[in-house]
Amino acid sequence: MYFFVNDYNSICYPELLDALKDCLDEKNIGYGFDDHSENARNLIRGELGDFSCDIHFVPGGTSANILGVACGMRQQDSVLACTSGHIQGHEAGSIEATGLKIELIQSPTGKLTRALLEKNLAKFQDEFTTSPKKVYISNTTELGEVYTKREIEEIYSFCKDNGLYLFIDGARIASALVADKCDYTLKDLSSMCDIFYLGGTKVGFIFGEAIVIKNEDLKKDFLKLIKQKGAMLAKGFVSGIMWERVFSEEGFYLRGSKLAFARAKELAIGLENLGYDLAYPFSSNQVFVKVSDDTVAKWQKIAHFEIMGEDDQYKLARLVTSFRTKASDVEGFLNEI
Repeated sequence: MYFFVNDYNSICYPELLDALKDCLDEKNIGYGFDDHSENARNLIRGELGDFSCDIHFVPGGTSANILGVACGMRQQDSVLACTSGHIQGHEAGSIEATGLKIELIQSPTGKLTRALLEKNLAKFQDEFTTSPKKVYISNTTELGEVYTKREIEEIYSFCKDNGLYLFIDGARIASALVADKCDYTLKDLSSMCDIFYLGGTKVGFIFGEAIVIKNEDLKKDFLKLIKQKGAMLAKGFVSGIMWERVFSEEGFYLRGSKLAFARAKELAIGLENLGYDLAYPFSSNQVFVKVSDDTVAKWQKIAHFEIMGEDDQYKLARLVTSFRTKASDVEGFLNEI
C-alpha cells in the first residue's frame, strides 16, 4: 500500500537517532537549560541571522499554537484567523480553553490578506465585542498554499499599524520555504512577524517545534507560560540534541522537505496528466484532488490517504508526501490508478 496520509508517519531521520545514541551516557540539566539546547538555539539564531530572538523548544504543533496565541493576551482579547485555519478546526477547542476567542474571517482561499483584515477589524468597535490583538496565519495553509513575501509583509504592516501581533504557525514552514512559489528564506522570517515557529514533527524529527519570539512584549514570562500550559519537557535536552544535530549541518533542516516537494510535484503533474482535477493549484507537499465515490473506492485498495471534504459532485482527497516518499511510490501509484 502506498502511504499519502500525512508527513509525520515515520519515526525520524536516522541521523537523529544516532545523535541521541551518542549522548546516552550523558547527564544533562532539565527543562531546556542544557548545553545542547543552548547550542541549538544559537545555531538556529545564526541561520535566522538574528541573535536577538528568544527560542523555546516544545513537544508539538498544538502546544506551539496554544502558546503562540496565548502569549501577550488578556482575557478580553481575541485572535483573528481564517475559517480554514488550523487552530479553528483541528485543535479540539484548545485555544478557546485558554479563555481566548478565535474571531473567524471568511476567505475565498485559505489565506488572509490585508484587505480582508481591514474589512473585518472594523466589526470590533462595539463596546461588547472582543478586542482583536493577534492575527494567526499558517504557512503553508491548510489547503497547502504558500504565502509570498509581499503577502506576509502586507499583513504584518497592517498588524503594526493597528496594534496587533502577527503569529505564524510554522508546522509546515519548511514545506513553504522549499516551494517554487516561495520568494524568501529562513533569514527573512524573524523580520516578517512577531512570533512564529519552525516545525520539526512534520520534517523528520521524532517530535518537537522551535518557537521563535522576536517581539520583546511577547518574551516576558514565556517560560512560565510553557510550564502552565503543560508544554515543558523535563528532558528538554532530547529536543535540544535533535535541533542541534539538524542545524549543525548546512541545509539539513530543509533537505527532506525538498524531497517531499519534488515527489508532490511529480504526483500533481501525473494526476493532471491522467485527467484528474486538482481542487487547488499545486503549491506544496499537500495535493488535493477532486474524486468520485468510485475513484475513492478504487484508490483505497492501493493507497492510504484522507478525505478532507465532500459535496454532491465529488469528494476531496488529500495526498501528502514526506521526506521518506520515494519516486517509486509516486510512479507506482500513478501507474496503478
